[in-house]
Amino acid sequence: MRFGICIDILKAAECRKLGFDYIEGKLNSIAAMSDSDFENALQVVENSGISVEACSLLFLKTMKLLGEGAESDESLEAYLDKAFTRMNALGATVAVFGSGKSRFVPEGWKWAEAFSALVSKTKLIGKIAARHGIDIAIEPLNRGETNLINSLTEGAALALEANEPNVGLLADLYHMAKEGEDMHRIPLVSPLMHTHIALLEGRKYPVEKREEVVSFFSYLKEAGYDGRMSIEGSSDDWIKDSELSLKTLRELDGGING
Repeated sequence: MRFGICIDILKAAECRKLGFDYIEGKLNSIAAMSDSDFENALQVVENSGISVEACSLLFLKTMKLLGEGAESDESLEAYLDKAFTRMNALGATVAVFGSGKSRFVPEGWKWAEAFSALVSKTKLIGKIAARHGIDIAIEPLNRGETNLINSLTEGAALALEANEPNVGLLADLYHMAKEGEDMHRIPLVSPLMHTHIALLEGRKYPVEKREEVVSFFSYLKEAGYDGRMSIEGSSDDWIKDSELSLKTLRELDGGING
């Protein structure tokens, strides 16, 4: 596998020194930058020796996809064209569709109604992304962050219904553990497009071989997954914890693939 970290792209040089294979940027922040700030950030990345290969946080927190006040298709297209153009400049090819607040189901809506509406929005997102050569990885989130698409099964169903070749599924260890979702679902919904990892306790970096981490790797092996895995969590000392986490992840990957 290849291991990266979800982080501010201005920290690219530090990530390179730590030994990460790539960076996963924060697309809502990148899209909101002024042109001059983005050009400066792009220069930082280009000088760092490490690439931004993926981006999480697809939408601004103020953007809604469902219900009253939802963005029009034209508004979504304008935002995404700008965001994806900047991803192209960075060289990133995968955008993670988490954005739990954006896809929150309004009160009074039935699940099927909300799911159908989200399918339409996801199809549009996929079509816009395809024009830029970008893949969309749907991220199931725990119920504390959103009330729609909370499991791998629901995420796989959304990708299937959207029926766009560049729309796929992401498995996130933290969200799966938070929801008590069985890891054996990973091979059942595969292939996966992307993965995230953090410990259940405090959403901390995976600095040691906890049972949930070992199980996650085991089922990814069963699914034949050998793609990217980004650390998406919290840390009181991200430099130290990154070093420990990379050691842990590479040891587990070697054990799986060896």
